[in-house]
Amino acid sequence: MSRAADAVVLGFSKAPLLIERSLAPLRRLKQEGVLRNLHYVTWDSADIDPHVAQIHAMPEVNVTRVPQPVAEGTPYQKTIVYQIHNLDAALGLIPEDDTIVLKSRLDFVADVEFLRDKIENFDLDFEIESDPAPHGVEMPKPIFKSKIWTPWADASQPFFYEDAAFIGRKDDLRHLTLPVSRADLSMLEMEPCYHYYHIVRFAKAFLPAYPMFRRYLKNYHHITNNMPYRIEMLRHAVKNPYFLFLMITHAWILHSHFHVDCGDQGDLQFFPNTRNKDTDWSNPATWNLAFPYEAVGKWRKMEFPGKLLINLVRAFGRLMDDQWQNALFTREVSDLPQVTLKGMLEHVSHSRDGRLKKLEREFYDDLASFYRSYMKAHPEGFSRPDDPPTRAIATAQMPAAAANP
Repeated sequence: MSRAADAVVLGFSKAPLLIERSLAPLRRLKQEGVLRNLHYVTWDSADIDPHVAQIHAMPEVNVTRVPQPVAEGTPYQKTIVYQIHNLDAALGLIPEDDTIVLKSRLDFVADVEFLRDKIENFDLDFEIESDPAPHGVEMPKPIFKSKIWTPWADASQPFFYEDAAFIGRKDDLRHLTLPVSRADLSMLEMEPCYHYYHIVRFAKAFLPAYPMFRRYLKNYHHITNNMPYRIEMLRHAVKNPYFLFLMITHAWILHSHFHVDCGDQGDLQFFPNTRNKDTDWSNPATWNLAFPYEAVGKWRKMEFPGKLLINLVRAFGRLMDDQWQNALFTREVSDLPQVTLKGMLEHVSHSRDGRLKKLEREFYDDLASFYRSYMKAHPEGFSRPDDPPTRAIATAQMPAAAANP
């Protein structure tokens, strides 16, 4: 591999042992020369100086302090502003556009061999077809120059990907720093649209080539990530032809632009504050993993590569690798004949002529009607249930038997 590889670590932690474990594999890769530079970027606020001091003592890490941007509103509105600003500042430290960049954070712990493999095999595993034509259908030109690695992606919720850690070329990762709009921030005010800040970061890069997702973002409040609502909504939506157009298009984007891989159990560990509100950080036995990292094998068994619908009706359609989306475009799929898939791709490829507009309008009108009916039947409104990993897996499995609408 001839090109340089740098790592950027963002975020902030008050847990010394977690910081040490998070940075240890990156420091080792820096010592071995696999990484050229290891940057840690955080705010220049004096009140976090005691916590940053631990990182300053690590000779392999270049610490950069930047001003915290002004952000107002809900915690999630502030989060997306902070994340975009911090990533933009970190990428600004890297001169060459074709540099391989590993982005991580202080509560994400990765196996050193897993990271080494991704970096050293970047040119092989991250290659993008220059003229993609699945089943002979010419699709829009690629947005990226190389694929972006993400640990997991969601099959039934377009652009809901892990963003705690990813790998890509610097110029490709710049697409994840596109500024948010007032409409984006307004969406984050709605309950329960707090996961929108994950989705919009990845989606914005694809809107010029795939404008059908503009209305998806505009109507996200009728989609949401609230589990009780999604279970019923997905069973309803999957019967609508336009929903399948959205899902197939998103699957193509995953297949053509992303490398999804969560490795084996323990290769990647994520300990976010949302799962560790009362954790004793001095005792690793008490640390709680975010799902799907707590049961990688179980989540992978629910992908069912070679089938379409069974993944689309799962409330959490987590994909732990490339098998499902790759199967859709490279082999026979039992519930989606190739002649049907080819016809769908042709309509997507030529959708700028308006051929899908009527289906699109009818789908979102129907979705809005479903939403109103659901809210009328649930006057208590949305709750934000506590979803530990075991419940998430059980719920994800629930719709599988009903996957033949």
